[in-house]
Parts: sequence; C-alpha cells; structure tokens
Amino acid sequence: MIAPPDVRLLDQPAVPVLDVYGRMRAYTRSKNFTGIQPVMWQCSDESQGIKRSLFGYVYNCPVFNLGRVGALLDEQRLLPASQHGQDLVIFGGSHIGVPEIEGIGHVERVNGSVSPCCGMLYRVLKDYLQLYRRASMLIRLFREGSSQRIEIPYKYLFAPRAAKHPQLKLHLERLVEGNALRDSGRGKVYRLSSEFATQHQFIVRQLDAEGRAIHDLLDSDHFTFVQKIDYDSQEIGDLITASVFGFMSEIVTAAHPHRRLANIHTWRQFHCLTNYLTDNFDLGKRNIFVVAGLTIDHSVRLNSIVPQFGFVLEGGQVLEAEYFGPKEINALLNDFQAELPEYSFMQYAGVSQT
Repeated sequence: MIAPPDVRLLDQPAVPVLDVYGRMRAYTRSKNFTGIQPVMWQCSDESQGIKRSLFGYVYNCPVFNLGRVGALLDEQRLLPASQHGQDLVIFGGSHIGVPEIEGIGHVERVNGSVSPCCGMLYRVLKDYLQLYRRASMLIRLFREGSSQRIEIPYKYLFAPRAAKHPQLKLHLERLVEGNALRDSGRGKVYRLSSEFATQHQFIVRQLDAEGRAIHDLLDSDHFTFVQKIDYDSQEIGDLITASVFGFMSEIVTAAHPHRRLANIHTWRQFHCLTNYLTDNFDLGKRNIFVVAGLTIDHSVRLNSIVPQFGFVLEGGQVLEAEYFGPKEINALLNDFQAELPEYSFMQYAGVSQT
C-alpha cells in the first residue's frame, strides 16, 4: 500500500496567514493570472472564518467555497466556481487546534469551553485511538527466569469479523515465537519475538517478573483495524473514514495522532482535487494555482498555516502541470515577497468609514 509523506517532511514551519496569501498573490501576478476567483476548501468550523475572509481581501474578491465539515472537498463545486472568474487560486486543507491534550488538538471557543479542533476529524479518530491505547495497556511484557515473555489477552487472540464499528486485529506472529507456553488468567503467555526483543533491547533488558505494559512499543506493524467500510455512504464521517482507513494503524501510533490524521487527510484531498482538475474539469485556457496545508488554530480568530503541497497548471496545459511537495512549495513561496493590498479590509468589504 502507498505510504503517506513522512511526518518530519510535513512538519514545515508555520507561517502567518497574510504572509502565505501575500506570497501566493505575488506568485500569481508574476504568472499573469487574470480575472482571479479565489477558492477555498476548509472545514466549516468558526475558527476558519477570518482566514477565509482574509483570502478574499488579498485577492479583492469574495471566496468561493469547495469545502464541507472536516475539510472534505466537494469537487463538484468547481464548475460554478469557474463560472465566476477566469483563473483560479485555490487554498485548502485541514486544521488543528492548540494546545494538544493527550494527542488531540484543542481550541477555546467564544463561550469559554475548550474542545477538540478539528472536531470532525477527532470523531473519526477517537474509536481507533481508544482501541489502540487499550491494547497497548493490556498486552504485557515480562521476564521469566532468563527469558522474555509476552502475555496476550484472549480478546486479541481471536480473529475479529468486520463490522460497522472498528476492531483491532493483532499480528501475533510479529510479537511472539512459537506456540503458547501456557494459559494465564486473562490470556496466553508466549516467548517474546527475538526480532522484537532485539529492536527494543534497551527496554527489554530492564524487564522483571512483574513486567510492564507494551505501551508505545506496539507499533503500526503489529496490528491492523478491521471494519466494514460503507463506501457508498455520503455521510461526512463515512467519507473521511473511507479515505483514511488504510492509514489508521500509522495514525494512532503517531506521536501526535490528531495532527497526523489532519495531515494525511489534507494529502488525500489535495490529490483528489488535482486529479479532478487534470482528468474531469473543463480547463479551457485557465491558469490554476493550488496551495494546500495544515492550518494551526491558535484561537478561533488567530491562525497560522503550514504549507505542504502545491500545484500549478498554466494555460490549461495538463501535461505540463507541476506538483510541489512540502519542501518545494515552501521554497516556491519563499521566493516571493508578500504583496498585500493598498486598500483596507473595510474598503474591500465595501463598508464606509465616514
């Protein structure tokens, strides 16, 4: 299966919103974009509202929306968006709040409550994360004489059947060697895999008879999730789940699982968008510039952006389209000085200040 971009590659520096938009404006001016319609796919969360307004301010045109809750792309909205302008400048991606609490990004709402952000991505993630964390606490490593042992609860020894709700399927052969040595009160005891012991020898050497939970030594190679995915559902949570399900074991074992899910979701949606643009969209002679990345919500009003992906298509020439990875899109934007409007935001909004 294809692997998503490395965590370290996607964790580029966060940049102020207007700096990103100003550099995008400078780039599109250098490429002679005309009749620009700014377009955005983002979550419907209130924390994204000012960011969207500023995008329209920089391009002096209200933004057309391609996004739904959870920053789920609706590529069918591209056709009406294209009827409102000539060249398209598109920004989008997932968002996550700060601070992080137990691996989940949070933001303070205007009513004073602190809640997960993006809430939709958290709802997709939480069941998988709970299953993983429970397994990491229940599987036990210990020493018996001079040998290392692993105790596997019975619930992980039976192959789960795919159902509506996810279940964790353990790859037993990657954790144990040979048949079970004996039964314990809650499962079976095995010899610990020599490969596992070698990989984690510093920790394994410190085991005693009481032992310890396997915790984060249970990595993505040791299990998968089993679930009956409804690929025909149009419910937003189901659509997001279907898109990222194959990466869930890697997501829940990440140091920052909520952020990893947001990054992988952006990566998937970005390529859905560019595939649609190159294969199904009536381009004509349009110029199109896409920047995608993670929005960091410092509050419901203040954001910064981590640019991660880029796409440029000039004059409708599909075969000459350029794709930019995390380092490349940042290098491209950094080649330009941010250009901001001479008019005020209130003037852009048509509000008289007299």
